[in-house]
Amino acid sequence: MVNILDWGKSKNILIIAFIITNIFLIYNIEKDIFKNNSASIVKEKNIKDVIRILEEKNIKVEAEVPTTVLELPVLNVEYETYDEEKLVDIFGKEKNDKIHKSVINNKIIRYENYDEKPYIQKLDKNKARREAELFIRKYGFMTKDVIYWDTIKEADQYIIMFKQNYKGSFLEQSYMNVVVNKSGVKKFERMWLKPIKEYDNKKEIIPATKALLKCINSIDTEDGEVIIKGIDLGYWFDPSHISLTNSDNIKSGTAIPAWRVILNNGQIKFIPGYENY
Repeated sequence: MVNILDWGKSKNILIIAFIITNIFLIYNIEKDIFKNNSASIVKEKNIKDVIRILEEKNIKVEAEVPTTVLELPVLNVEYETYDEEKLVDIFGKEKNDKIHKSVINNKIIRYENYDEKPYIQKLDKNKARREAELFIRKYGFMTKDVIYWDTIKEADQYIIMFKQNYKGSFLEQSYMNVVVNKSGVKKFERMWLKPIKEYDNKKEIIPATKALLKCINSIDTEDGEVIIKGIDLGYWFDPSHISLTNSDNIKSGTAIPAWRVILNNGQIKFIPGYENY
């Protein structure tokens, strides 16, 4: 018969050995990635090892993990700014008691329509998206840097989300959100960035595998398995990194290369692309 105390000790030893093995594995993954500075491709074995570590933390990877290690510069950006006069230029001088237009912190446009008269029959996801795109096109916001992101249904309305891209990659955090119900566009909100200049100095970006390891502790798995649906590289402007207390008033700054990890619960994690950011 196995002694219960001996089994308890053996179990603890196995747990400690398992933790040590994972630490050693993570160390070797990172060492292999950077062993040869001229290497620009992450090994398939390293990707599989990282995926296994994530699975042990109840995080499943269903996205393709990028293998290329790149060098990218930082990007100087500023928010598009607005005032009441510019709102008139955009939406016109027409007065309507049921429509309210405002500017928040000089960088967020908000349009709200309180007219409840229905005119869209059998509203669905496709009709809502079409209505949203007609609206942003009408007011000159459908520019070449706009990409459709997602549509979410909430009760009897749809939220259609658009994001910004820069040279084929994401530029966060900027957005356009349009709320549509059977009465048409009920609410529109826009905060958009203006790329100013790429700096000449390029730095090596951490591989996607290392970014995944870095975000493990920020993913909450208490409610069950979390699935990573996407991971891509782009630019991320985080005003809170400039000032925690006055981030709402920040008008310009530096967008850094970053990995964007998209989860199945709708959350998005950003991992700075530079090692010591």
